[in-house]
Amino acid sequence: MYFISRERIEQSGIADPLVAQRLIERTFWQKAQGTAVSAQEVAMAAGAREAGAFYSLPAYLAEEGVAGLKWTSHVPQPNHGLPYTHPVVLLNELATGRPLAILEGELISGLRTGAVSSTAIKILTGSHASSILLCGSGFQAGHQLRSILPFMPELKEVHVWSRTAQHAEQLLERHTAQLEQRGIHTRVHVSLPERLDFAEVVVGATSASEPYLHAEHFVRGHLYLHIGMRDIDSEAILSFDDIVCDDYEAGVPSSSQSLFGLARQSPDIARKVTLLETLLGKPDQAIQQHPERKIMFNAFGLSIFDLVLAHETLKRLLEQPGTNIAPLDLSKERTT
Repeated sequence: MYFISRERIEQSGIADPLVAQRLIERTFWQKAQGTAVSAQEVAMAAGAREAGAFYSLPAYLAEEGVAGLKWTSHVPQPNHGLPYTHPVVLLNELATGRPLAILEGELISGLRTGAVSSTAIKILTGSHASSILLCGSGFQAGHQLRSILPFMPELKEVHVWSRTAQHAEQLLERHTAQLEQRGIHTRVHVSLPERLDFAEVVVGATSASEPYLHAEHFVRGHLYLHIGMRDIDSEAILSFDDIVCDDYEAGVPSSSQSLFGLARQSPDIARKVTLLETLLGKPDQAIQQHPERKIMFNAFGLSIFDLVLAHETLKRLLEQPGTNIAPLDLSKERTT
């Protein structure tokens, strides 16, 4: 059994946005075929829900021959400067149950979320959108920008809004070389505009506890990617013509995301929902960005995607010549 650190994950090459997206899209196909399967999420709140919760997300990948578990916390850290989440990924061999590896999960989560978004953009925009607004400037927002850029070849404008404008500027500075090389213009919005009609794609990727995106922000032609938890309110969700999800049923019982909170109150919203994998390989499919329609994509965050990235990381590290990852010897802990 191996322990794979963040540094080893980066060394594997899995952080390349093209590599990560290709794996995620392939896993969407497997999900449609029933060979990539997530079990029901189990949420545990150690006290009041607003104080945070812990989540167990099991899954298996039949084609890769692995089962696994993503274990993560969502605990607000207003005064400590710590991350909002602390995930780890456990891999087991599907055929024998043998534990294979434990991987640091924060980077994998960022790569997974970014690659799911880039897959949604590839399918729902036809890669033709030329402007984007990114709401947020933290860890997930950075992965969104880095992952999406290769899949928006016609991109001309990147707008960023964050509650701290300096953080938004720093986010763009970290991507200056890539943005300038493509001649992409950038702008930081000190306050969130009342209408977001200057951007064709809007991404909500913050840890906001209260919605800041409302129905009046969105116009026809918008594609909205919901990455965070409560970035958008119920009225705004109801205003969309189509809602596309990486998964829906799994989130309804307990997820704190805006969409699923609404679904528990108004089950009829399910009539607008389409799963992303059902649109794969259908260039003439009806749900695609259109000047007369508003589309929302909601990323629930399935553990099958974390598992496929974790498995590919382990595979690549074991195949790389000269890579020295020592297995943990669990036999030393056993007693007879």
